[in-house]
Amino acid sequence: MQMLRSKIPIALVIILVLFVTAVASPAWGQADAATAISLAKNTILSCYNAAREAEAAGANITVITGTLNEAGVLLSQAELAYATSDFNAALNLAIQSQNRLSTLVGEANTLKETTTQQRNQDFVINVVGSTVGTFAVIVAGFAIWFFLKRKYKTTEAHESESSRV
Repeated sequence: MQMLRSKIPIALVIILVLFVTAVASPAWGQADAATAISLAKNTILSCYNAAREAEAAGANITVITGTLNEAGVLLSQAELAYATSDFNAALNLAIQSQNRLSTLVGEANTLKETTTQQRNQDFVINVVGSTVGTFAVIVAGFAIWFFLKRKYKTTEAHESESSRV
């Protein structure tokens, strides 16, 4: 009987631990999944804003848009898994969504900078080219005018000598 009494508390502790593990484990998984989904949403928003700024600068964001769409699909699947209480799948899908976007903000910023630099370079080339072209036309016009004026004076001088003879 004494041996039975000493086993009862141990059995109760084991049952309590199993119960807590069975009940609390999904709650921890649920919290992890909810946090991962929230982080994935924030990541998608920041990537979207970076892509929008790059597009406003004139960059071609086709590849970025495709990556954002893929991450959005993964996030939708994560939210669906979360809604159906499949917290492990929700966590994995949310993490996959974040991983797709890990370098996207940097890529968008690089595209934005490259496009801005290219636009500035094109502007400088156009302004300098137009200015040089304008001066070239003016100088060529004066040179032709000077040449024709000289030729006209030489022709006039020959005609006046011919008429005297």
